[in-house]
Amino acid sequence: MLRVGFVREFFEAPVDLPRIHELPRSDSGEWQGIAAFAVAYLADSPVVAEFTETDRCLLGCGENLVGCSSLFTDGSWVWRRDLAHYAGRHGVLLPPEFVERMRGFDWKPPADVVDGPLARLALQTAWQVA
Repeated sequence: MLRVGFVREFFEAPVDLPRIHELPRSDSGEWQGIAAFAVAYLADSPVVAEFTETDRCLLGCGENLVGCSSLFTDGSWVWRRDLAHYAGRHGVLLPPEFVERMRGFDWKPPADVVDGPLARLALQTAWQVA
């Protein structure tokens, strides 16, 4: 399973991940043309773990992000709920392989992909620090 949208600020221990301000961003017409589809895919995918905390946007827009560390998966990728905010509001780019996967599903996440073993793998992948 692949992790997407995770940054150093999400972990207490040092990890080899970029800082949130280092993530590639775009306001290009090409990205804007697919961003709404990508955000819907991110938000509509199966939930692996639901958390109820609230935190402020790390990119400084001031928005409160409820349940930001809740985890979602499409069976191959795992991400946090707040990735939809960062991609849609701040133009954070998603890996091309992930965008192609979403496009391959016609921007509709696969349903019923999460079973016990897959959920455990998603949780393990999401919070892996080494």
